[in-house]
Amino acid sequence: MDALKLDFVTLDVFTTTRFLGNPLAVVFVPPALRERIDQETKQRIAREFNLSETVFLHTLQDEPNTASITRQIDIFTTEEELPFAGHPTIGSAYLVLYHLGWSHVSTLQTKAGPIRIIASPSADGQGQGQQVRAAIPQAVHVHQQTLGGVLSSPSTADAARSAIQHGLSADADIRACELEAPVVSIVRGMSFVLVRLPSLAHLARAAPVNRLDFAKVPDLLDRGEWHGGFTARYYYVPLEEDGGRKGDVAVRTRMVELGFEDPATGSAACTLASYLAVSGGKRETGEEGVRFAITQGVEMGRTSDIAVEVVLEQEKGGARVKELYLGGTAAVVMTSLTLDAVSGEVPEEPVVSKKTGTVFEKRLILKYIEENGKEPGTDQELDPEDLLPVKTSRVVRPRPPNFTSLPSLLKAFQDEWDALVLETYNTREQLARAREELATALYQHDAAVRVIARLTKERDEARDALSKVTVAPASVGAANGDVMAVDNEGLPDNLVEHVHELQQQLMKGRKKRPIPQGWASPDEVAGLQQVAYTDLTVSQASSLDIESDYAAIGGLDGKVSIYSTQANNVERTIDIGEPVTATAWIGSKVIVATSKGSVKVFDSGNETASFQVHAGAVTGLSLHPGGRILASVGVDKSFVFYDLDTLEKVSRAYTDAALTACAFHPDGNLFGAGTQAGDIKIFKTDTGEQAESFNLGTPVQTVVFSENGFWFAAAGKGQSTTTIFDLRKSGPAAQVKELQTGDAQALAWDYTGQYLATAGSTGITVQMYQKSSKMWSEPLRTSTPAAALRWGAKAKSLVTVSKEGVMSVLGAKE
Repeated sequence: MDALKLDFVTLDVFTTTRFLGNPLAVVFVPPALRERIDQETKQRIAREFNLSETVFLHTLQDEPNTASITRQIDIFTTEEELPFAGHPTIGSAYLVLYHLGWSHVSTLQTKAGPIRIIASPSADGQGQGQQVRAAIPQAVHVHQQTLGGVLSSPSTADAARSAIQHGLSADADIRACELEAPVVSIVRGMSFVLVRLPSLAHLARAAPVNRLDFAKVPDLLDRGEWHGGFTARYYYVPLEEDGGRKGDVAVRTRMVELGFEDPATGSAACTLASYLAVSGGKRETGEEGVRFAITQGVEMGRTSDIAVEVVLEQEKGGARVKELYLGGTAAVVMTSLTLDAVSGEVPEEPVVSKKTGTVFEKRLILKYIEENGKEPGTDQELDPEDLLPVKTSRVVRPRPPNFTSLPSLLKAFQDEWDALVLETYNTREQLARAREELATALYQHDAAVRVIARLTKERDEARDALSKVTVAPASVGAANGDVMAVDNEGLPDNLVEHVHELQQQLMKGRKKRPIPQGWASPDEVAGLQQVAYTDLTVSQASSLDIESDYAAIGGLDGKVSIYSTQANNVERTIDIGEPVTATAWIGSKVIVATSKGSVKVFDSGNETASFQVHAGAVTGLSLHPGGRILASVGVDKSFVFYDLDTLEKVSRAYTDAALTACAFHPDGNLFGAGTQAGDIKIFKTDTGEQAESFNLGTPVQTVVFSENGFWFAAAGKGQSTTTIFDLRKSGPAAQVKELQTGDAQALAWDYTGQYLATAGSTGITVQMYQKSSKMWSEPLRTSTPAAALRWGAKAKSLVTVSKEGVMSVLGAKE
């Protein structure tokens, strides 16, 4: 399908000066393209302009000669179509009546219905700014309740109180005004809280406020047909009575809601004017009704002048709004309408450049080529042969004049005029380039501010929602307003069976197994010393795991080094491309986790799988004792299990805090995870349900289970101790021992459960538990700093790595 080519005009509405007022884009939809310009296409175009509203003006055949007095407009925001909006209506009316000159058009057809438009004299009576007026549909209704009334009512729900208190201004004076402000609807489904402030100084302080979710305050609007729809706050300060024309009521306003400010809000201005007129606080000026001169957008540097006229009629019980008119003007900023590129007028004998496709008046472009030899606006050479005639309605031209006749003088005048036009064009071209650069910069800035405001609001809402996420057990029937229901996923049946079989097997074997023959004695552990070291290519080392005589070391520089402990050298380096936060190794598979939420599996040096499940950094990895299940935890408050045989994600569960470390129980039936909140949560491996929780009191840095089956060790950030917990106890009684290890960034328990190795910035220690005497001792302490460590074969060596990427092996001196 051919690419769509649509003309458009951008205007600044409610101002006579470009780059002030409220920006608006108007896109022309000709009859031949109506079938192709569907709602989805219009929404994409509106999103591309990225303005508060974009209008699609449906033109007719043979414009502007058609006698039809109605033109259809569709109004779109970046998110949805609107049935009606104030500043798009005024901007479209100005464009039709003045810029296009279609003065016979008197109605704009919107989704909300027909709107009558009227050309008006200038506001100052001196012709400065051609005004338009639009007859606005209205059904003004003042609601009975206020924010303060809802807040003080004993029947108000907690969610509504919280929404109001969170959304009110931090300024005490402004907050008091917000609580007392009336709530007024201009039509059903569009309401505004009209906040009158004491002074312009208070208005200047009404910066973008917290979002007040009016959907959570259902009692604010009257029940029945007036309930629901869009609601926002509109701040105003009445000024002196004579503002603008004689008799006008001058008002300064601001619309600061949802984290951004609107330069001009026609619907809100109509609501405010209607309320002030009906409430009787403003005088009526004869048959014309009450006129308001409303100024908005001053504080954000886009001053907008909005005119509203309210015609009242008296009825039993008071006055009511009979007619409502919204008025203003606009300034054209940019246009793509096809005009002669030199004179800016419709060409009589148009030609088009083969090189750029630009349309010119033939006589003007030929003179320009004769003088300059290139195409206007470019550095490309242009010859008369490069011009192609454009077919238009035939124009009968007079015969060439004789140079001794009056027509010859007319031709001379024409030549002088053409020269003047070309000279004017050159000057205007330079000015246009400067204005275009300025307009582009300003619109890019304006669009960027809107995008940043929207993204900041969405980020803050997401962070707020994420911080309140809690997971209740399945048996809990009712949840409070702060609890978000999250469905945890259990393991599939085949893996559940695998977990249960392995648990039974390991539990029985653990109770009977002796210390393996040749295992390191306490004296041998006490004699460990550095026997090898090397500098790795990995900088900022963060994690370590070993398999046989090899170690995999991950770093925050995005690299993983494969180190041979026998040969004391790096045999291979894998470029991950993302900062590595955790490493695991089983068989031929090396698994890494990254700060960008990835979990990657490498088999024999080749990437075989990549998972992007976590929304944020992955902070820990752990392998199930059976070697088939891999677990990952992250700052998104979830832990995920993977099947390493099928390389698929098999389950996911959530908790109520960011997770920082993890480990499987040696029987495989339990999974422990440390949190940023300072808790170690124990979950059932098969279902993902929480079984127990232990409190460390500080963000958990590392956690590891003992092979004895009922102890685990944990260390927190900023602590100089390592705490031993007993799974068989709960509460404070579960903390059975605090070991003075210094800051422990990594822990490793040996296979027998005798030796607990710790690594940190203050050095490496080995803590020993003697089952016979039930006493703890410290056979080894070094001052060598380390970020991670693992036990070697038979606990006769320790493999460590420092943050600087120095690999060390502690063993027995030969």
